[in-house]
Amino acid sequence: MGQQRAWVHELLTFAQGPVWEVTPEDVDGWPAAARARGAGTHTRAQMAHTIHRFYSFLQTRHARDAEEAAGRPLVQPVDEFNQPHLLARAHVRIPPSAEEVEALFAAWRSGLPGERGSRFLTGARDYVAASLWRRVGLRNETVRLQAGDWYPQVGAFGVLHIRWGKGAKGSDDWCRPSTEWTGCWRGGCPRCAASSATTSRCHQGDGSRRPACAETLRHGLAQAVAHRLPAWKGPSPRTPCGTSAYFTGMRPGN
Repeated sequence: MGQQRAWVHELLTFAQGPVWEVTPEDVDGWPAAARARGAGTHTRAQMAHTIHRFYSFLQTRHARDAEEAAGRPLVQPVDEFNQPHLLARAHVRIPPSAEEVEALFAAWRSGLPGERGSRFLTGARDYVAASLWRRVGLRNETVRLQAGDWYPQVGAFGVLHIRWGKGAKGSDDWCRPSTEWTGCWRGGCPRCAASSATTSRCHQGDGSRRPACAETLRHGLAQAVAHRLPAWKGPSPRTPCGTSAYFTGMRPGN
């Protein structure tokens, strides 16, 4: 956020005027000047994306104030000609609602007993992994968990030792549920943690027992969404499943 504010101030300094006087030509010259200073392609794209979002916010929330100050409507200076290629393809990602996520897992859970053989094993593995994403907030770290990482005897609700990935904060971390999260925690997270440590490292669809990778688990969730939540046309709910825990009191930390 601090870097984004700095870019906005940098653009205004370059344009030598207030917000409502910035033109597309200013946005043309500003990244060019940054490139001369050694800014890379990705950095310049981030700069343009920040300005685009800033002016979109002003047009949505403060259009009347800007028009009263400038005497004319506020113009978006990042247009179709100077926006980065990635920004041109960007779109708003609206996550599924809590009700849709609950419906997905309920349908997925009820359908597992009808599977047979390897389909049941891989389906149960994918369901357990996705449930752990939903309840604890883990994602790629799931494939590195071991049965010994779950400590049910520590504290009132136990802790999960996250030793790999982003959840480890560079070394290791302990994922401890708060009291507000009691219902979800008692609702199966200990079993999810223990099961994930075993099922994610066992059966593949071809009958082998090599470790399941993160891509395999993501594909399993995507297939479940396609079959159990066909009305959903947005991005995979993997991130909403992981972040929903934070809205119910879950916090990683000591």
